[in-house]
Amino acid sequence: MTTLTYTWSHEFSQQRVMTVAITFSNLTSDYNTKYWRNIARPLFVVLLDSKETMNKFIETTKSIRSISSFIWFIMFLQRPGKPLEEYCRHPTDNVFNVDFRTLMLVLCYDHPILVEWYAIRDNRIRTFDLATWSPDRGLILKTQKSLYARRNDMFGDVIRVAFVDNSPLVWMENGTINGFFGLLLMELSKVMNFTMKVLDPVDSFGIWNPKKKRWTGAINQLIDNKADVGASAFTITTSRLNVVDFTVPLIQSRNRLYIKRPISSSDVHWTGYFRTFSSGIWLTLLTVIIAASIMLTFIKTRGYFSMSLISENYIQVWGIYCQQGLPEFPSESPTRLAFLSIYVSSIVILSIYSASLISSLALQTPSLPFSTLEGYVKDGSYKLIVMKDSAENDVPSRIKDPVFLKMYELLEKKYLPMSLSGGFKQVCEKKLAFYTTEIFKEFTNVYMKCKLVYIDTGRLDNLALVLRKGSPYTGFMNYQLRRFQLNGVINKLRNKYLVKNNAPMPVIGIVELEDTAPTLAVVAGGMILAILILIIEKMYYSFNTRYKNNVSSVMKSHNDLAVKLQKKSNERRERRENLKFREFYNTSNMRFYNTSNMRSIGNKHKLFDKF
Repeated sequence: MTTLTYTWSHEFSQQRVMTVAITFSNLTSDYNTKYWRNIARPLFVVLLDSKETMNKFIETTKSIRSISSFIWFIMFLQRPGKPLEEYCRHPTDNVFNVDFRTLMLVLCYDHPILVEWYAIRDNRIRTFDLATWSPDRGLILKTQKSLYARRNDMFGDVIRVAFVDNSPLVWMENGTINGFFGLLLMELSKVMNFTMKVLDPVDSFGIWNPKKKRWTGAINQLIDNKADVGASAFTITTSRLNVVDFTVPLIQSRNRLYIKRPISSSDVHWTGYFRTFSSGIWLTLLTVIIAASIMLTFIKTRGYFSMSLISENYIQVWGIYCQQGLPEFPSESPTRLAFLSIYVSSIVILSIYSASLISSLALQTPSLPFSTLEGYVKDGSYKLIVMKDSAENDVPSRIKDPVFLKMYELLEKKYLPMSLSGGFKQVCEKKLAFYTTEIFKEFTNVYMKCKLVYIDTGRLDNLALVLRKGSPYTGFMNYQLRRFQLNGVINKLRNKYLVKNNAPMPVIGIVELEDTAPTLAVVAGGMILAILILIIEKMYYSFNTRYKNNVSSVMKSHNDLAVKLQKKSNERRERRENLKFREFYNTSNMRFYNTSNMRSIGNKHKLFDKF
């Protein structure tokens, strides 16, 4: 055997391959100091010629932490009687402690076939004829398949599956695991031929508990060998990689800080109708309207200034810009051309305004108190929450970004939710910010009770399945997952469970009452103003009518009084005239009587004289 070892060492040296001859005891002692840490998967050629050497090798494999860390070439050498032939030709028990990923080639005496040995957990050796060896032709491969294309059967081995209760993308439905990760595991069980045993759900993903000196949640189940696979959206972190294995990343999601959308005037768009144009454009438009009114006045009056006509033209120009017609189109050509120019400009301005208004209302974003992580930290009014016992809990231990460290100083530990729905519910009810991944928020959209906005942190999370540390099935599972990525299985599951619903929201969104509040307010305000003006006009009319009635009654009373006074004055005058007339009449009568008497007396005297 010494001669054989020397010959091989010389041949390897000729090929510039470093070799060293060691015993089984040296292999055990040097395992942790040399080979495990300093050499990347060395090749060990083991020479077995008796049961004694085989037993020593068996003890050596038991003391090695992971036999799959090395490549093994086992040679059963010729000895009289061939004491190990039965075992090397028909292996049964897994005495060499190989597993599913072990790379071990066995040459059994003078048998020309090189056989792969591996095992699953039933402790039974599985073999595969890989190549033939002959002195003349050398090594001839019997297949071109890769390692896991050859080892494509787990022979129904039971895989214990742990998952997190109320976690996204996996749940139990009618006793069957469902969701993205659930259906992905079911597809893996079909192609890898293993049997799933779904364990009772745990309440968290798992983090390191420094007080208890142990991990929590589903990670703890894997470390304690109570589960083989974790079927939830586990985030790949450095601390977790030290205690468990991850599959290839299956989902990549952005980390975001979610807060409740502030309720402000921007939500109702009260000023949205005026933000369409800048203040300079509004001022220019008002100047054009005033200038057009003055120009029309000068055209109509041919140079004379009339304030009443300016007011009338101003109202007409405003009506044109508000798409109102004229009560009567002018007959003069200059006035017609002026109105035509105003109409054309109003159509252009209205078209621009309508397009800009629709665009601003459709693309309007809420006004946030901050828009960056630096602004969030500086504001300090929103406390931070993360999902309890999730990967976001140990961010300060693996990220040295000062902004993130300051952000985690705002962490409110008493509000840490056990589920995503509980976290978003707290965000809707309290002044809190929820730090989680985009995919988790999209999955919880159906349970959202308020509108949320987010701040992009610029960091990404890689989500994957998790297995026990050193699991023999990690490589095989990654091989099948890569095949799923190529043949579209994973894309199909992503399209089914990971479709974002924020893209079609603007298309299928409905107009709510608050969105029509400005328009309704204008209509209601116009009606109220019209009613107020009507009331004022009615009051003015009533007051004016009453005033006129009072004035007319006063005038009537005055006229009546004047008439009465005039009548009384006339009566007095008539009385005076009557009295004067009577006095005059009486005086005249007396004179007449006296004259008559005198005449009668004279006549009598004459008659008397005659007689």
